[in-house]
Amino acid sequence: MNNGMERFLGSLHKGYLKYLFLALALVIMLGLIGYLWRPLGLGKGQLLLLAHGPEGAMVTDLSMVQFEGRDTRWMLSAKSAIRAKDDNVVIERPHLEFFHGDGEKMDVTSRQGVVNDETRAVIFHGDVEATDGPFNRLTTNWLRFDPNVRILYTDQAFQLDGEHVQMQGVGFTLNQETRMIRVTSKVKVLFSEELIKEGGAWGS
Repeated sequence: MNNGMERFLGSLHKGYLKYLFLALALVIMLGLIGYLWRPLGLGKGQLLLLAHGPEGAMVTDLSMVQFEGRDTRWMLSAKSAIRAKDDNVVIERPHLEFFHGDGEKMDVTSRQGVVNDETRAVIFHGDVEATDGPFNRLTTNWLRFDPNVRILYTDQAFQLDGEHVQMQGVGFTLNQETRMIRVTSKVKVLFSEELIKEGGAWGS
């Protein structure tokens, strides 16, 4: 009788462990899927403080990441962040890294910035500099990044320096997927003497 009871309890124990391991595996799998497909990553303490903290609440070494599947879509870091009166977040020394589909990336830095609490759009202002690859460098004083449509926009004067060409103008829209730029007004294109001598200059 005791042996039968022991066998019954043993089989019950094994069955329990089997389902326990299955449950743990399911939890781990769901957690992994959630990690890979999460749209936006931000430290829990930072998120709670910036989303629900009082005006003037500050965090240091802010880091925000947006994923698309297993790939990083963009990363935003800042030296510090302060919750403003309008519920937006004011950031100091922001650095945006946007990753193109081909693996290349664009970097944007400035002295200050503002993150919209709802849309996650970022406004950079003060000594704004954007670099795309080893030769392309853009400078302006105000720049808006919209992560939902992957657009960089400014209505102010800018200068774009390439390997053999320099473009100046006022206002532009840059599609980060196609890397096509549309300039609003006062376009001026300057070519290097080296490019002109080689006969490779193209019209503005």
